[in-house]
Amino acid sequence: MDSIISCNHLSKTFRESSQVIRAVQDVSFEVQPGTITGLLGPDGAGKTTLIRCLCGLLRPDSGSVSVLGFDSVKQSGRIQESVGYMPQKFGLYENMTVEENIRLYAQLHGITKGDYDSRVAMLLERNRLSEFTDRMAGALSGGMKQKLALICALISRPKLMILDEPTVGVDVLARRELWNILRQTVEEESMTALVSTAYMDEADYCDRTLILFEGKLLADKTPAEVKALSGETNVSQLGVRSEELGVDAKRSSMPSGNAFEQGFMRLMTGSVPEPLKRNNPVSADAPEIIRVENLVKRFGDFVAVNNVSFTVRRGEIFGLLGANGAGKTTTFRAMCALSRANEGTILFDGKPLEKNLEFARNNIGYVAQKFSLYGDISVRQNLLFFGGAYGLSGKKLKERIAWAVEVFNLSEYLNMIAAQLSMGYKRRLAMACALLHNPPILFLDEATSGADPIARREFWKRILALADDGVAVVITTHFLDEAEYCDKILIMRDGCEVASGTVEQIISQGGGATLEDAFVNIVSQKTQTEAAP
Repeated sequence: MDSIISCNHLSKTFRESSQVIRAVQDVSFEVQPGTITGLLGPDGAGKTTLIRCLCGLLRPDSGSVSVLGFDSVKQSGRIQESVGYMPQKFGLYENMTVEENIRLYAQLHGITKGDYDSRVAMLLERNRLSEFTDRMAGALSGGMKQKLALICALISRPKLMILDEPTVGVDVLARRELWNILRQTVEEESMTALVSTAYMDEADYCDRTLILFEGKLLADKTPAEVKALSGETNVSQLGVRSEELGVDAKRSSMPSGNAFEQGFMRLMTGSVPEPLKRNNPVSADAPEIIRVENLVKRFGDFVAVNNVSFTVRRGEIFGLLGANGAGKTTTFRAMCALSRANEGTILFDGKPLEKNLEFARNNIGYVAQKFSLYGDISVRQNLLFFGGAYGLSGKKLKERIAWAVEVFNLSEYLNMIAAQLSMGYKRRLAMACALLHNPPILFLDEATSGADPIARREFWKRILALADDGVAVVITTHFLDEAEYCDKILIMRDGCEVASGTVEQIISQGGGATLEDAFVNIVSQKTQTEAAP
């Protein structure tokens, strides 16, 4: 067997009412043993459909797939028995402990007791979960949940691991750990891995990358070859002609130092566009609109936010950064009057929040970390409902909905049930609903998590325009490159502030070449200091 995966002219089409969706179109590639192959592409590119075909969970319309020598249609059961598979959503039992989940998967794979003890001990130690075997899976952080899912998938020593966006919503520290664990396992156990991801910087962990767009395979290249596209190299010189991409060459990319992401966008659009810039940067004497002083929030004996203070000015983009569980979302919820602080003061326009809840309701837009709109009604009905909830009616409501539909390109989806939208369009709808009442303050809690570079650029183009118009934006993100758009940053760990300042000041404090390096250094140094005797 020369290839672990052999995909030949694979196509898969879905039909919904009168709509035909060509999810995968004539895709061919090979995956070699002992390698990590990254599967990258925008939201809706066909990554998950392709993975489900590879695992024998979907029957292709045409073409063929061989995985570990088994035919995906005729021998789908053998593939599913042999492959370690991590789906996009956490698929374990949240009402069972870490140990109970692992034991269940071991039993399903017929792992003997003698082999179980040594195997599980090694996997728990490697994933730093040895101290959490009695914790309920539902109580784990996002990164710890993914590590548990990885342990369960690795318990049977599979020759092939297929992971569908395993790091979505996971902080940068946990993402680095997951990839290092995967690389170590591939090398030590002669395993092969196929990993889809929305984070372009993760391509550096891969030996080869497959880039999908609208169901078509645009490129099968090493990360270095894709990075070369970020320079002056002509697209056609690397085997891709921009006129064949079927996309508007004027569309632009996220501005960052990530050469792979820039090369990725050149494959998508035919060019590397100019960075986004603010037209009206916030001034140092802009009026203060938010003041948080000595904020404390407890849940029983657990202190989620511990004596945090900061200010936000009109037109300022303020970033709250930190690993999962750092206290960012809890801080958000207190500031949005969704949770009452135990101590401290929150002032909006100089007025105490607890005495001006009506002000908060009328002046705050909030996009939650998870999709929190009504999934069982249409896009149009969500817009009507939230517009009414914000006090809009009649002509004004119609005008604001028309604005949202145009700005967020929702016209083709107005009658679609919200739950059926792709992740990218769910984000657009959530943003549209949050901005219907034209609020002067906008809270965005990991609003770009799982979004592709195109969607993130569109998102940030709107955010910068809002800030230019004087809207104060408070945002959390796991994309450290997009955090560079922030005027000020506060880094939290275990509910406490560990660093604050401008991007340049944070990089200086962390001693890294990039904001991500500085962030990792600052948080790691804090951890090591607290662990020291």
